Amino acid sequence: MRRREVTAPEPEVAAEAEPEQDAVDTPRLAHARTPEPAAEAEPEGLGGGTYTPFYATGLTKVFAIAGRELGGLFVSPIGWVITPIVILVVSYFGYLIPVLGNQQATMDNVFSLIAFLLILPIVPLTTMRVLAEERRQGTLEMLLTSPVRDWELVVGKWLGSLAFFGAMFSFTLVYVALFLIYLPKATFKPLGIPLTVGNLDFGLLLSGYLGLFALAAAFLAIGVLCSSLTQNQIVAAFLTFGALIVVYYCGQAAQFLAPPYDAFFQYVGGQERYASFSQGNIALKDAVYFASLTVGALFLATRVLESRKWR
Repeated sequence: MRRREVTAPEPEVAAEAEPEQDAVDTPRLAHARTPEPAAEAEPEGLGGGTYTPFYATGLTKVFAIAGRELGGLFVSPIGWVITPIVILVVSYFGYLIPVLGNQQATMDNVFSLIAFLLILPIVPLTTMRVLAEERRQGTLEMLLTSPVRDWELVVGKWLGSLAFFGAMFSFTLVYVALFLIYLPKATFKPLGIPLTVGNLDFGLLLSGYLGLFALAAAFLAIGVLCSSLTQNQIVAAFLTFGALIVVYYCGQAAQFLAPPYDAFFQYVGGQERYASFSQGNIALKDAVYFASLTVGALFLATRVLESRKWR
């Protein structure tokens, strides 16, 4: 008989073990290859940007409101009516009359006339619409409910009006140029370079401009305060005119009062404070007076707007 050879079956290769290993490792590998979501970049200027400190102060909104107010004044009929009238009045009474009368024209005459015109008509007609018009048109509530704080709105309106005042009276530089041309000549040596120009007191000129700027800043702040009290522009103009008359001329009432009331009215009167600037004296107490008057009026205007939230 033939011997029957029995061959043992070859062991099967564990081919299916690899998928099990892959199945075990797949979650780990997939987790390892999945990129983590990138952190969301913060907007430029709001978080970590270059302008973050500047934006947090609210000055960007203040300048935006000031630019809007300045543009509105330039295109408004009031701006186009006031500016030519003021230029003609100041040019005729402040410069031409002294020259035609064989008198010496000075910048002090110009500054004094401008200070008087600030009371009427410049400041009342310029500021009567800044907040009263917003209230009448119903846009004030829209502004107050937007991400604009009350003080940013008030300061922006005041700053735009002040910029309009500066643009309006830039024509006075023409008088400075005329004085430098026609006054008796004097030689100055700035930085060692000889320069022959009209003999003009530059210290007095600078003091006059600073005093006029301080007076305008305080008066415009009072105008913004009066405009915040009503939605009628005419009422706001008359309130501003009355307030400016009291502030500017109340110092003259001191001569009719007994101490210590006369000292109080002398301190409150703005005419005496401005007179020191026009005389070339820049005193700290006068600068503090105009600064406190400006800040106080803007502070009260802000409180008036905040009080509307409780009505």
